[in-house]
Amino acid sequence: MSANPVNLNDILNQAKQNHAQNLRTLAVFDLDSTLFNVSTRTQKILHEYAEMHKLDHLKEVEVFSEDWGLKEALFRKGYTIEKDLEMLKSIRDFWSSRFFSNEYLHYDVPYPGAVCFVQDLLEAGCEINYLTGRDHSRMGKGSLEVLKKWGFPVGADNLFLKPEKAQDDELFKHDWFKKLDHAAYKKIFFFENEPVNVNAILQSCPEVDVIYLDTTHSRKQTVTEELKRIKHFGRN
Repeated sequence: MSANPVNLNDILNQAKQNHAQNLRTLAVFDLDSTLFNVSTRTQKILHEYAEMHKLDHLKEVEVFSEDWGLKEALFRKGYTIEKDLEMLKSIRDFWSSRFFSNEYLHYDVPYPGAVCFVQDLLEAGCEINYLTGRDHSRMGKGSLEVLKKWGFPVGADNLFLKPEKAQDDELFKHDWFKKLDHAAYKKIFFFENEPVNVNAILQSCPEVDVIYLDTTHSRKQTVTEELKRIKHFGRN
């Protein structure tokens, strides 16, 4: 792993030490491409589109975990804007209406070690919150169901979604952290894959210990090489 890998056991030990001294620790987790690999969701939607339109070539498209959305997988297979624009628009609309929905969240798969790490943090005395750019109306029910299905410690009081889909993810997460009672915690960790959100929290809340999930992101920004990072939650 390049740059600045973090030892997750060190985070667990910090949480245990704080708990032993009656000091609070909070771990805040994003969902998409942080706890969950969402490429399986996109793969399922593409396969359904291919089946519906009897497009054998599209059935062969493989979505990698490093892909962001649809374009990279489709372009890798040879689809281009120049010759396939109308079909690409049709696929995009089909994908969007399903990707951002409660029903298709069930095709997501946790990254290796994610469930165990979050469970171990809870057992170490750490408080767990989930902070996601998913919106409540389209994805709230499914998010809660899928977290429970995989064994993440979750309830209605520690899952935070955008109230409106049009709200900017960066602003939503920035405002959430600004409203948080930072003084109540000895340590706050934030696990996030999107550099736009990472950089916003680093700038506005430097006391938060940000752990960057080096999985995939929107390519709108980058993060500094010095930032702590992991690719998954596996531990030695």
